[in-house]
Amino acid sequence: MLETRGHRNLFYLTAVPLFLLSLPRLGYRDLWGSALARLALAYLGYFFIAALWSDGLTLPALGNLLRVTLLALLFFVTASLLALRDRGFERRLYVWLSLVAGASLLAVFTALLAGTIVHEVRLGGFGIASHPVIGATLYGFVLLTSAFVLLPRSASWPARLLWLGVIGLCTAFMLLSGSRGPLIALAAALVLGLAIADRRIAIAVACLFAAGLVIGLLADFRPFEMLFTRGESGHFAIWREALDSIAARPWFGFGSLADFAFTGKNGPSRSPHNLLLANQLYGGLPATLLLAALIGTALWRAGQAARDGATIYLVLLAFGLTASLFDSRSLVQNIGREWITLWLPLALLAARELAPQGSAGPNPAGRNPAGRNPAGRPASPS
Repeated sequence: MLETRGHRNLFYLTAVPLFLLSLPRLGYRDLWGSALARLALAYLGYFFIAALWSDGLTLPALGNLLRVTLLALLFFVTASLLALRDRGFERRLYVWLSLVAGASLLAVFTALLAGTIVHEVRLGGFGIASHPVIGATLYGFVLLTSAFVLLPRSASWPARLLWLGVIGLCTAFMLLSGSRGPLIALAAALVLGLAIADRRIAIAVACLFAAGLVIGLLADFRPFEMLFTRGESGHFAIWREALDSIAARPWFGFGSLADFAFTGKNGPSRSPHNLLLANQLYGGLPATLLLAALIGTALWRAGQAARDGATIYLVLLAFGLTASLFDSRSLVQNIGREWITLWLPLALLAARELAPQGSAGPNPAGRNPAGRNPAGRPASPS
């Protein structure tokens, strides 16, 4: 949750070389067998090529786009291969995401109560989560993994209380952030969870939010009131401008390095605040077709996983895709929320696509042709 230029540079200098050194050992060529992986590569490749017809094309800008594209691809490949080779990787990933989110939120609320930080209207967190919308989106993702994966599979009450605490902290932050887009995305995920996943979990989380909202309204918390009273955030005007621009160049768009200044409610905005519009605006019809193929294949694979009992992928995709309709500029970005909310579920699904019989992946010692654990049950982390 700490995202500054210093943290990014530390990531580039330490984590990236280790990832690159580990790829041959992980057998990255096997990933070519995944349709999702091939579509992800095609999408990233086309989005980079689309820079060539950008009005703002310069050599430094092209180099920066290449760096960001390769980093996003490296993240996708590494996450997919780790999930494929190590069947416990996915659960450990959810555990550490939840622990980090819980610790950062404890720090946020402790500082808030101590008066170290003061929020005038909408609460923000640390680093990249300091923006209320981005923070609510990231913590909403953690809330869902904690609620639909970690909590149901906890074997002891201390573990259950830990994940319940994380869920409660994420709930409080999302409400105090006053961000409606992530809340709508959470509602979509919970509706889907109610239909296909553990209904008790979905109902419990929905009741927790409803109770928090009622308490906040009764206590006259300004962020809660703003959810209903502050009107629309200028999105409709920005979307109309984006649609007008799309109509001017519908076939190949303005190029992935094009820069816009939409008329936002709070001043000029560079973002169309909608992934689908942004995708068409920058890359034109080919980008839209590639994204549709990528997301459509992911939803198909997630549906197959849900039939095997692993419903978390559909829940996470519903959340990430819905959130991207309200505040997203592109899937090809520097280290940001899209790496977690969209690229991570896609990478995990690519690993599941390659694993025998839809399992989460073979054990670390080698492939498991039957795709089953020693007890004879299908191997699946969620």
